[in-house]
Amino acid sequence: MNDTLYRVMLRQEGKKVIGYSLGLALYEWIVTWIYPIIIQSPAIEEIPKSFPSGVKRAFGVSTGEEVDLSYEAYISAQLFGRIWTLIISFYGINSANALVAQPVEQGFMAYPLSSPVSRSEILNTQIGVLLTELALVTGSTLSGIYIATRHFNLSIARWQYFRLGILAFSLGSAISAYSLLLAVLFDTKEESERWASALTFAFYGLDVVSSLSDRFSGLRYLTPFGLFRPQEVLQEKVLPTKEILVLGAITGVNLVLAGILFSRKDLMV
Repeated sequence: MNDTLYRVMLRQEGKKVIGYSLGLALYEWIVTWIYPIIIQSPAIEEIPKSFPSGVKRAFGVSTGEEVDLSYEAYISAQLFGRIWTLIISFYGINSANALVAQPVEQGFMAYPLSSPVSRSEILNTQIGVLLTELALVTGSTLSGIYIATRHFNLSIARWQYFRLGILAFSLGSAISAYSLLLAVLFDTKEESERWASALTFAFYGLDVVSSLSDRFSGLRYLTPFGLFRPQEVLQEKVLPTKEILVLGAITGVNLVLAGILFSRKDLMV
């Protein structure tokens, strides 16, 4: 990893990291502030029962007979169940292209390539920046929940949220890794973003369909999103070790392939 390039690229991406982090923290503050008001409503137990099981599954909400009014069920439905996966997917695609495809397309990559720095060092630096960004956004998400719940006197099992944070980071890494591979594979930022977005929406669609009915539940094994079940993790129904390892393997394979392609690609454009 090249320290100078790492600092330059991280500074360049800093505003985006801050923007996403503050936006997520503000959203978490609002939904946490609303939570005590919602659970005090006399009609709250009847509202979830009015939705079909397929709809509740699609939003990552438990479909048991008893209505779950816990904060874990609430924050899973309001944030982690779907919104977080969409945000982190968009972030991963955008960052991977900003760090690789865009510099190549604009000719910026010619400068570090003309210096006595190997291609593997350049790519490893960009990967380091990408993973640092994801860690910062994930960390700010957890910090936002910790601060908000403490302020509103809500008791949570912080260790469970930390486990979920590792799983969320692993999911973001997997999406970012195949986005980076596509950024290396294609010649323009527009093309690589289009393919990464199409692949991500296909994976996301498979996950949604797999949640609608038990008949389609097997589709969850065809998408990385199927490994992300936040409510089950937060309520200690699942220990996500296997899911984290699988997502880590997906990340590793894609990054290795990206490194091989990057070492052979004509980047002097």
